[in-house]
Amino acid sequence: MKFLKSLNSLNIEGSDACMFIDSLVSNSINENEYKFSYLLGPDGKVNFWFIFSRQNDLLKIYQSESNLIELKKVLEKYKIRIKCELNIVKEDNFFEIIAKDDFLIVKATHESEHYTDWSQIEMTYELPSLKIIKQGLLPNEIKWLENFVDFDKGCFIGQEQASRIKFRGNPRRILKTLPNSTQEIVKK
Repeated sequence: MKFLKSLNSLNIEGSDACMFIDSLVSNSINENEYKFSYLLGPDGKVNFWFIFSRQNDLLKIYQSESNLIELKKVLEKYKIRIKCELNIVKEDNFFEIIAKDDFLIVKATHESEHYTDWSQIEMTYELPSLKIIKQGLLPNEIKWLENFVDFDKGCFIGQEQASRIKFRGNPRRILKTLPNSTQEIVKK
């Protein structure tokens, strides 16, 4: 179990916010719940991973500021005739992250005396950094596939490729965190 302090969120609000984000991200959006999700590319490769939540018509995406800046640029490209605003907001949020039975659980929590940052979460739970993501990772090359992708939710960017690799393919390689606190994609 780790406690994460997130310093920023990408707030998406407006009448089309939920429909817009639901059509893009790989996990389903439920009210008052925190989940991990990917934004995949049309080729099915991971572009971003993040924690997100929904409260009424306000969606919040949590990640490091540099990731949120890049993610916002990508979302702005998809936001054609969509009634919603995207704003990066500086705010402290605390999450408890628990790995249990090959499942990664995230819960909002109060401030903790001992917390970590996004880069430590990447290393601890073998989640890809932006540098690794740019090398081209498929969702099944990261060990948390079932956490980050809802195969029953319907359409999202990269959904056909994500389904194909889940049901047909075994990964040829996998993301690993090495003892020297670096990440590498290794052949399986």
